[in-house]
Amino acid sequence: MKKRPWGGEIDASTEPLRMLYGLYFLTCMVANPTHCVMRVHRFNEDIVTPQQCLSVAQPQMAAWQNAHGDRWRVARFRCGSPPRDDGTRI
Repeated sequence: MKKRPWGGEIDASTEPLRMLYGLYFLTCMVANPTHCVMRVHRFNEDIVTPQQCLSVAQPQMAAWQNAHGDRWRVARFRCGSPPRDDGTRI
């Protein structure tokens, strides 16, 4: 059995499954907008609802944009599970 961080044990047979959300965002170079990279940010805390994810995603995106805004721009982002297809759709 796994231990809970606050004490006690987790019984996998009775513990409900939780989906942990991540922040997935597509960034494109300012100088070459066709060159884009999919990036992932995993949160330090458990984010288990879309609302929680969006509330913490905005400051994360602003911090990333401030740090990289001279070369990259955020084209789009989403909260959720990993994308099934990392490739570019044509």
